[in-house]
Amino acid sequence: MRKQTVLLLIMLLGASLVLLFVARARVASLQDLMAQIGITVGVAPNPYNTLNDQLNQEQNQLNQQASDLAAREAALVSSTAAASAAPPETWYLAAAIATVALLVILNFYLDWRRSRIIEE
Repeated sequence: MRKQTVLLLIMLLGASLVLLFVARARVASLQDLMAQIGITVGVAPNPYNTLNDQLNQEQNQLNQQASDLAAREAALVSSTAAASAAPPETWYLAAAIATVALLVILNFYLDWRRSRIIEE
């Protein structure tokens, strides 16, 4: 490469690094400046705004209790539904047991009938 091209690439790289550092410093200084500026506004406590705060606290407490109660009810409903609803494997097992029992009873009946026919 030519000397001028190398010099141009070095200058571009240096300029981009300088811009990166300046941008970071500018953002940091802007954030520091914003952290120093603040406005405080307030109203002296009186019976009306303290009563409103108390009502808001009670409302929040009631809302929390209602959500806790709803969560407990949902847990109770889901646990009873899960306990009453049998999984399909249980039904398959019950059907298989009933089939085997029916076959055993049929076998005893057919043996009894055959033994009666043979005795006659």
